Amino acid sequence: MAAAPALLQRREARNILLLCCEQFQHHVASFAGGPARTPNLEKLAAQSAVFRTACTTTGLCSPSRAALFTGRLGHRTGLDDNCHVWHSRLDGLDPTHTTLIEWARRRGYFVGYYGKWHLGADGPIRRGAERYPAAGFERLREPGRTQKPDFEAPKRYYDKAGGFPEKPGFYSTEKGGYQDCQAAALARSAAVFLKEAAALSRPFFLTASFNAVHPPYHVPEPYNRMYDWRGIELPASLRDDFRGKPGYQGDIMWPFHDTGHMSDDDWRRATAFYRGFVTLLDRALGEIVDALTSNGLWDNTLVAVVADHGDMCGAHGRFDKGPYCYDEIMRIPLLVRVPGAAPRELRRHVSLIDLNRTLVDWASLQPEVAPQDSRSLWPLIERGDAAGGADEAFYRYEWYNGLWFGIRAIRTPEFKYCFNPVGVDELYDLRADPAELNNLAGGAETRAAQERLARRLLGHLRECGDARAASKLQIALAAQAHGSGSRRPARR
Repeated sequence: MAAAPALLQRREARNILLLCCEQFQHHVASFAGGPARTPNLEKLAAQSAVFRTACTTTGLCSPSRAALFTGRLGHRTGLDDNCHVWHSRLDGLDPTHTTLIEWARRRGYFVGYYGKWHLGADGPIRRGAERYPAAGFERLREPGRTQKPDFEAPKRYYDKAGGFPEKPGFYSTEKGGYQDCQAAALARSAAVFLKEAAALSRPFFLTASFNAVHPPYHVPEPYNRMYDWRGIELPASLRDDFRGKPGYQGDIMWPFHDTGHMSDDDWRRATAFYRGFVTLLDRALGEIVDALTSNGLWDNTLVAVVADHGDMCGAHGRFDKGPYCYDEIMRIPLLVRVPGAAPRELRRHVSLIDLNRTLVDWASLQPEVAPQDSRSLWPLIERGDAAGGADEAFYRYEWYNGLWFGIRAIRTPEFKYCFNPVGVDELYDLRADPAELNNLAGGAETRAAQERLARRLLGHLRECGDARAASKLQIALAAQAHGSGSRRPARR
């Protein structure tokens, strides 16, 4: 897409406020029609371009963040797994792959970064951020070494005599109140930065990156009891038996995946805590936007709210995330408020990575290496869905904490096709089966749709230079065409 000229010809300072969230489901907040009250996001959404079918690139923290900040996918940057976690091969994003931070600094922006980074020790500082937390970022006591997670921790919850109205490590009440939590502290830091920025003569680029609403869902009063768990409707996919699906989807690859102890009421309680966490996050986001307004910066600031990916929260009986393509983690909330732009809702598929080029265009940044996997959102922001473009989103899941999966997927309004090199492929009819329970891959009635999507996915992989994945998919398509080479779930 070519950048829309009208909104980008404005001469005043083009500030950027980037609000990043963790594991924020696309459909849970009230601004998206969901049950979690988010009055501040509702107010912001009423003044924004709201992308209702936004998708992440990867349902994993580090790869999605690398894509957002570089505009380039993991096969280009090498950042295709979480950093510095158990079994991960990666310590951070290589400094030769520059980001929005460096580009903004060279353009003269006053750059601040607070909150989660997850792309290597002191990354924002080394890349030029002028304001940041005193504690820095990810300063590990033993760099290069990671600790094995405690897979035994959930075992205590199998004691039926225990009685667990709360399950620390999954959901529980946090000590203190709102002002003592991480989200509130981050909002205060952002407010201090904005006050300083208002006194300067140059534009600013502030990132406030929240750990909310990443599990465990530990929230303080009153957010722990804000939603009555008794009335919560459970996901239609909660009891998915994974029949006809990749076998690893039911594996315990992280302690959060050990959900056999969760009763229906446990899932309801966990969901209530998650919704409380969302409302807590909304309060912190609202405080930052209020600081923007009170410091006279509203009229010249683009505000973007985005999540790195979603959260399973009981869907398919899963907690947290994992190497799958379900909408609960693939789809994300995305709001872009632009001064002078009419608010609108958009239904066309867009990607998290597209926010990169959109910010590059807004601030007239000059990356050393073009963010070639990112497409500008400006035509959609200015003209709505009528601006056109392919109504599709692509997704990948290369590694999960040291385990290789090599998943590639495509989502359209009608279908989702997932190519799984170490398991059976998946095809879901999103209109007839929005819960994604029935894998139609390999069926005679959907063979044409599957082949069409697989061919489009192959074209995308070739277009973006993802040669290894393209080769694997090409081989699989050739085998299917000859009626051979049926894959069975496997592990590497």
